[in-house]
Amino acid sequence: MPKRRSSPLPLRERPTAQQGVKGARPSATPARGPVLIVARAARQLAAAAAAAGYRPFVVDLFGDEDTRQCAERVRVTLTGPGFRFRPRRLPADLAAIAPAGQGVPLVWGAGFESAPGLLSTLAARHVVLGSAPEGLAELAAPRAFAARLASLGLPHPALAFGRVPARGRWLVKRCGEAGGWHVREGMAREALAGDEYAQAFVPGRSLSVAFVADARQVAVLGYSEHLAWSGGSTGFGYAGAIGGARLPVAVRRAVSAALPRLARAFGLRGLGGCDFIVSNDGSWRLLEINARPTATFDLLASPASAFRVHLAACRGAAWSVPRPRSRVHAHAICHAPDPIQIPNSLDWPAWVADRPCAGARLPRGAPLCSVRADGTSPAEALAALTRRVRRLRRLLGIEDPRVPVFRRPA
Repeated sequence: MPKRRSSPLPLRERPTAQQGVKGARPSATPARGPVLIVARAARQLAAAAAAAGYRPFVVDLFGDEDTRQCAERVRVTLTGPGFRFRPRRLPADLAAIAPAGQGVPLVWGAGFESAPGLLSTLAARHVVLGSAPEGLAELAAPRAFAARLASLGLPHPALAFGRVPARGRWLVKRCGEAGGWHVREGMAREALAGDEYAQAFVPGRSLSVAFVADARQVAVLGYSEHLAWSGGSTGFGYAGAIGGARLPVAVRRAVSAALPRLARAFGLRGLGGCDFIVSNDGSWRLLEINARPTATFDLLASPASAFRVHLAACRGAAWSVPRPRSRVHAHAICHAPDPIQIPNSLDWPAWVADRPCAGARLPRGAPLCSVRADGTSPAEALAALTRRVRRLRRLLGIEDPRVPVFRRPA
């Protein structure tokens, strides 16, 4: 998802447990060594790595407060246009935080969807764990992706190039992007830019499946249902999700049967996900594949177990499917309706993640943070999420009546 712009910050290290962090408690999880994590926003993966006993060395675009709290080293890399990594800068930043040749494994997240070549460059210098760069190139090319899905016999929306068709409802997307912030409504006969394409709009429930894949098998981690903000003012951008979604048996079986074929076709390894729509008639259509850990993996399993199984699957080691969450977990991405500066003395609630550092200035519409909640059912989790969103706004003095709701494209 697009986030705050941030000025570059130097490498920072937090004290280790041996150095004595004030107020820190000894961890019961044995140390497993360092792991490089690179993503647009790396907090989720860094927290999962730390929970699993690893020492996260992080490079991302924002250096959020809680990323710095859970990571041993953090380096903020300069962002390019569209919040993309700079191919000449990123390798140098990674080398500064963990020099190549030391054998530190690299786990990558969001930000490489349109940069398989950059990932290949990193793989020549580091032990990169994740899906194959070659598969990313095909996933980022709509024509090739649609052709591959057709060859696999998998349902997907119709695509159009060059110009939006005159009939029907169409969404315009940019190639190689993720998070939905680039998606907009298409106008009939509208000319499309070279990096754009039109996808037929499909009404229904907006869902995702998270999975674990290796060269031999694929296992479903769970299903999530996407959220939107009431009023629809945030468009098609990712606004959050609720885990533990229930689907018709026929759809579950169809999705489960499709995943091994997709994993073989695109070289998927470790944690990944697929977004899809289930229509009112019970049919489903695949929208896109995320060939890396998704934003929902820790809604469905404990962060530590999910991270461990990701590394094992990428390395070809033995693994078993993590236990599903005993409660329904949810998160929502909050935005700043007006420009805001984060107070220096703000005491963030424990259920707020992706926290901007004290003094950060956010422009209107910028993602502010994520709010987490859980419950015994999706409805209860959503109600708790709504209460916490309102509490956070009161804490920050934000006036915004919108609440998270299930996304129901219609």
